[in-house]
Amino acid sequence: MEQVFGFRNFRQFERSRKEIRLPYGLLNDLRFRQLPDARKAHLICLLLLSARMDNVLPNNPLKLEQMIGATDAVDLGALAEFVAFAEVDAAVDEDRLARRRIPDPLRAEVLLRDGARCRRCRTAVNLEIDHIVPVSKGGRTEEANLQTLCRRCNRRKWKNLLAQF
Repeated sequence: MEQVFGFRNFRQFERSRKEIRLPYGLLNDLRFRQLPDARKAHLICLLLLSARMDNVLPNNPLKLEQMIGATDAVDLGALAEFVAFAEVDAAVDEDRLARRRIPDPLRAEVLLRDGARCRRCRTAVNLEIDHIVPVSKGGRTEEANLQTLCRRCNRRKWKNLLAQF
């Protein structure tokens, strides 16, 4: 089993599953300013990779160099000084990703059931399959708990859920 890690404070950088946000204050952070330019680039690339991989990265510098296209060696020790890394239990994480992953046949059933249109605004572009009750709140990946939403409505739903908490 491969050892993996993730950024402990990743949520402060995460904007969406495929985007990160970099706070302007990062430029004023003395720890960040003192990093060599290559390390700064590695840190930002690893944050981007974390967003893409649901904050689960292999604890293998050579593999990470390959994944981010680094020309210099990735020094995880130097970056750990800036952002603390947390060990991730790979078995638990694989289970979490499996619950979140919607199999293609089920995805097709839900799209067909909803007429290939968003349930809220009825558009037929940028469609996504959404968990009505989020997996994090105990929702299951089954047809009764899935709906078709466009990207815009799905993001609005997510923001409304955050506002409730």
